Amino acid sequence: MPANWWARKRHYFLYVVREFTAAPLALWLLWLLYDISQKSLVHARAFAIFSAVCLPFALYHSYTFLSLTGSIVHFKVFDRPVSARLIVASMFGLWFGASLVIGFFLTWLK
Repeated sequence: MPANWWARKRHYFLYVVREFTAAPLALWLLWLLYDISQKSLVHARAFAIFSAVCLPFALYHSYTFLSLTGSIVHFKVFDRPVSARLIVASMFGLWFGASLVIGFFLTWLK
């Protein structure tokens, strides 16, 4: 198998990119845990810049995960299957709602 097998088809490329998005997020989490253990931000400005760099990775990872929920989650309501589109839409709605609630509390508690 050639080394660039994943670059030949768009679907494979996007899959590898999605899997790669976990690496910067893991580094971000390790940095956050280190700062928590030190009970202060060691390099606050650098952490803020790295957080901004990691945000698109987190958004892409979340978007692709939530887009798949219609294929993964299957359940019935009153013996009728719930459509995949409704499941995906509800997941994105819950994500948006949770973001609003967390954003409100972060600005309100400031």
